[in-house]
Amino acid sequence: MVEELDEDIANGTMHISPRLQPTAVAEYQRLLRDALRYYDDLWLEERIAPLLVDFETRHTPKGEIVTARLPEGAARVMAERDFNLYYMRGIARRAIAEGKHDVEVYRARLSMEPRRESSVLEGAHIPAEQLLADLRTATPLSQAAPRLGRPNSGLSVRLPSS
Repeated sequence: MVEELDEDIANGTMHISPRLQPTAVAEYQRLLRDALRYYDDLWLEERIAPLLVDFETRHTPKGEIVTARLPEGAARVMAERDFNLYYMRGIARRAIAEGKHDVEVYRARLSMEPRRESSVLEGAHIPAEQLLADLRTATPLSQAAPRLGRPNSGLSVRLPSS
């Protein structure tokens, strides 16, 4: 996991959320590395709220641009997304290193009303190499399993049980 983050930082390919203050990027990267190495996404969430901007621009349904306060759960969504992205990449790397071809999709976060597209993926086995390649793209989103890598999907991957 940490190796994937360090490669992204070294290559300048880490996705930096526009919700992160430009002056806080290095601190966020340090906190994300610590979360991946020692803690979890909740630990990260508890520390990044001060690093986020207060307002963001959004498009209305009519196409107008408005300024709005950042949603209350922005730190949670960002922490979960980034932590899970590098976690999935780490699991895919481990599967490849162990000679396993696939990883298994599972629901990592409880959802009372999961999206149908997400529910269909639960239990699916997807190629580890393809997932790793997909999640390394500039806009991390798996072609093998399109819900993976998206904010708030609640899905992650694990090594298959057999």
